[in-house]
Amino acid sequence: MKTRPLLWGLSVAVALTAPTAGAQQAAAPAVSEETDALTDKARQLYEEGRQAAAAGKWADAHASFLAAWAIKPHYQIASNLGVTCLKLGRNREAAEYLTRYLREAPATKVKERQSAEASLNEALAKVASVTVQAAPQGAEVIVDGVAVGKAPLMDPVFLDPGKHEIGARLDGHEPETRSIVATAGGKETAVLQLERTPSAQIGGRVDTSLSPVPGAPRDDVRTAVLVGGGIAAGAGVAAGVVFTLLANGRAGDAETSRQELIAEGDGYALCPDLNPVKCAELKDTVLAKVDLTNAAFWSFVAGGAIGAGTLVYGLVTMKSSESRPTVQVVPLLGTGASGLLVSGKF
Repeated sequence: MKTRPLLWGLSVAVALTAPTAGAQQAAAPAVSEETDALTDKARQLYEEGRQAAAAGKWADAHASFLAAWAIKPHYQIASNLGVTCLKLGRNREAAEYLTRYLREAPATKVKERQSAEASLNEALAKVASVTVQAAPQGAEVIVDGVAVGKAPLMDPVFLDPGKHEIGARLDGHEPETRSIVATAGGKETAVLQLERTPSAQIGGRVDTSLSPVPGAPRDDVRTAVLVGGGIAAGAGVAAGVVFTLLANGRAGDAETSRQELIAEGDGYALCPDLNPVKCAELKDTVLAKVDLTNAAFWSFVAGGAIGAGTLVYGLVTMKSSESRPTVQVVPLLGTGASGLLVSGKF
């Protein structure tokens, strides 16, 4: 059992070397599949690592394989890295590389996979295997202060025996951390469920549990929000009224111009042939009236939305001892004008 990792690592390395002339035709497809995945530099480093492993120079082999891995993270290099890490007593890293190899190596590599499983079992007997279940998806998993990937993780997290911190973080959520005492050969599951921060938006709604301004009483903050919201809502409605008045003025101007053209055309406003200049002025006036009407409409909408939001805030933050609120919403509709009247006691 102790010689199996070395023999397996050397047998895998032989598959990357150039075949002899007599066997080249038969082995060409397999060699091409494995060597084409590596760049020339990675292949050179891989060969150096293979030679160092054959000489028992595991530290040198590890350095060469690691450099090749940095260029091309191929499963073939992962297998040899796993073996060298195991030889150097770096059991956690050995488990990581061998797990990666078994996940990516083709199922047709039966003997190589069997050897990898034996080496992985040897490494797992000396480390802890932790399955991290972090939610929501996309949360960054942190192990002892180092990011190891985003949820869901494809492989377990391997830990050397001892105390460790496993956590997760995601924008808009409260970070969470778990302390784990890892034991050799142990298997654990760490569940991390991140909660949204109080100020995060949920389904288009904003949490109204606002933190008070330091040094300011909560009632003062509530009053400031209600007053500010009321002022903003009033400004929106006032702007709507102004735009409505201007739109009505433009409508009157347009009607006057139209009547003048009708008089000139003996009962017909023949534009633009009758009076091109006046027809152009009439067109501009009508367009201006339409723009002002739209501006008035959206001003009323904005004012109404702000007013409604302020009202909801007032209701939510109302003390239980206060009288029950009364709310009255009255639509304002008229010729060339529209609006929304919101009144109540809160």
